Amino acid sequence: MRNFALVSWGMSAAGLVLAAAVAVLLAAGGAAGAPGAGTASVVVPRGESVRIVLTAATEFPDFSTAFENAARLAIEDHPTIRGFPVQLDVVQTTCFGDNAGTAAAIVADSRNAAVIGHFCSMGFASALPVYEAAGLVTISGSATGDDLPALGPTVFDRTIVRDGDGGEAWLQQVEALPSVAAWNARYEARFGSPPAQFAATYFDATALLLRRIQQASIISGKTLVIDRAALAAAVRETTGYRGVTCDVTLDPATGNRVNDPDALARCAGA
Repeated sequence: MRNFALVSWGMSAAGLVLAAAVAVLLAAGGAAGAPGAGTASVVVPRGESVRIVLTAATEFPDFSTAFENAARLAIEDHPTIRGFPVQLDVVQTTCFGDNAGTAAAIVADSRNAAVIGHFCSMGFASALPVYEAAGLVTISGSATGDDLPALGPTVFDRTIVRDGDGGEAWLQQVEALPSVAAWNARYEARFGSPPAQFAATYFDATALLLRRIQQASIISGKTLVIDRAALAAAVRETTGYRGVTCDVTLDPATGNRVNDPDALARCAGA
């Protein structure tokens, strides 16, 4: 995208395949035998929290802070899952380097229910195969690269429209929506400054995720159980979810947000 080209950082198909191969090899070496790697469910004992990881970008601290703030606003609106508090943990990643090791560490902690991010497509490419192998759901509000779904065929999702579906024009329309203007005012009142670009799509990513965790989780005895496969399926089945950035529908085959001009027109007139 012209406004923030570093977010997309398009890679060739060959480059993405290479990144995926390297990531899988590193994950296999770094996470082998680690507790929580590849667990089918997240089990939260009574008295503990549902943990969600937000992947910040070391290269862009201001954007990272805005995305964290947006996620915390969403958690303020939905602070518990079936009575269990939600906890946001921020993990530093890189936009341009290899994040396979960091992803392996996230996966190894069996308490982590899902990942919000990554920030840039280039840094996301090395992490996605690790998340895919563990079945750990991810939702990005900024990574627009067209080839990302192939690296996380069951766990990758995004609340921003990809480059190849007219992402730049879509973003300009979204930023002009009355609902986004109202949310921006709420953000500024809460944090004392206007939000960075993409903060609203991170709010929607977090809010959507919390509702799907609520949907996919069950109480078993004194524990909350979140089946990772059920959560991944629930996120992918999202159709017409009314977010700040208008109605969110995800392509069930790819996790890409659908560019819906009719919905945008309705939201613009709201």
